[in-house]
Amino acid sequence: MTWLAEYRSSLKNVHAEEFLDVYFFRPIAFVIVKLLYPLPLTPNNYSFASFVSGFTAAWFFYKAEFQWGAFFFFLFAVLDCCDGMQARMKKNGSEFGRFIDGLVDYTSNIACYIGLGFGVAKAMPMMGSIPTVYLVIAAGLSKALHSIIYDHYLMEYLSYDRGDGGFVQREVEELRQKLAVAKANPKESKIRLFMLTTYLGFSTLQAGNEGRSLKFECKNYIEKNYRAIQLWGLIGPAWHIAFLIFALLFDRPEWLFGYAIIFGNTWLVIMLIYQQKIYHRLESAQA
Repeated sequence: MTWLAEYRSSLKNVHAEEFLDVYFFRPIAFVIVKLLYPLPLTPNNYSFASFVSGFTAAWFFYKAEFQWGAFFFFLFAVLDCCDGMQARMKKNGSEFGRFIDGLVDYTSNIACYIGLGFGVAKAMPMMGSIPTVYLVIAAGLSKALHSIIYDHYLMEYLSYDRGDGGFVQREVEELRQKLAVAKANPKESKIRLFMLTTYLGFSTLQAGNEGRSLKFECKNYIEKNYRAIQLWGLIGPAWHIAFLIFALLFDRPEWLFGYAIIFGNTWLVIMLIYQQKIYHRLESAQA
């Protein structure tokens, strides 16, 4: 198998991946995984390295050493792609791999925005008449909002792509069953019980309470939404990460604020309108 074919097979779903992930972050991650492939590394090793890089970035942001922070945040983003690739290529994922990956992702991003808030408050307290820390908060909240909405439409797209609206809920139910079995075992490790309980709570929160109802014909939905999911990706996590890296690498935080607060929220409104038009077309086609 050629490297290109192997790279494509290492992706979760090439049609549902963000452009920057497919053509920037993940190719670098793939090369790292391939070069270190002979070593006895696990996906959790990459998750730990990603965690260290993310919190190192947060520390440098806090100290207002933005270029070093940008470098380590870039490293965090690349290593964050490595764990899943390693698991798919070597098939050596762990029981809690996805949970650890998600936890590292959330905590590192939160730590970096907190560190950035303190750093810019020291280095450049005001941007025009606006306290810069307010802009960091607005950018961070915008990123969180965009990621939640992007994830909603991504999961909807994947449900139609698989022809299965309840695959996420079934994964949650499997976790519930694992937890029940573990609780019934008096010799079960307290650490595993804690991890299962936390993982179940985390997954339930992500999944929501009910399965997705596939109201439209799957092939028609995918055809109509293929472009939309690519356009939603313009405010996905990868673009937020890229703007943060390049803005701070060149000491121009206003690039991040302009993208996250102005462009990102404007694009969000445009895409919500566009998505509703797609739904109307799909409903008309089924009428």
